[in-house]
Amino acid sequence: MAIYYLDSSAVIKLYRLEAGTAAVEQIMNEPDSLRFISRLTVVETERAFGRRMRVNEVSQSELEELRSGFYLDLRRRRMRVKEVTPLHYRSAVRLVRKYALFQHVPFVRSLDALHLAVALEVRERDGLDFFVCADKDLCTVAEAEQLSVINPELS
Repeated sequence: MAIYYLDSSAVIKLYRLEAGTAAVEQIMNEPDSLRFISRLTVVETERAFGRRMRVNEVSQSELEELRSGFYLDLRRRRMRVKEVTPLHYRSAVRLVRKYALFQHVPFVRSLDALHLAVALEVRERDGLDFFVCADKDLCTVAEAEQLSVINPELS
């Protein structure tokens, strides 16, 4: 059984065909695997869906279909939502401070640091196997934290 943490850049690929969609769908359909996201992913996914309507990539009815599919997946527990806690915020601050000093690793953005903090906690508690992310900079920082990374756009 594999355990995955998916950040927002990976999750949104499930609801619109784009580079990396097939790789994320394969992960989602893997029998007996566990897939975690953070509560932050819910907010970022809503924002991504809304942005698509705002720039006329989808209609109002298509936006509702995107949302319905996402929340149905959450109700069916295809992805388990981890709450973002004060511990995650402290861990995110540590990550931002740590990578501010290294020139060979991208400077970690604040919300990405929260995703990474949740993933690191999943690794500690549940034995995370893979961090799934389509953001190249975040993938680099995750690798620096010794996470096994899957970038679905490169799969």
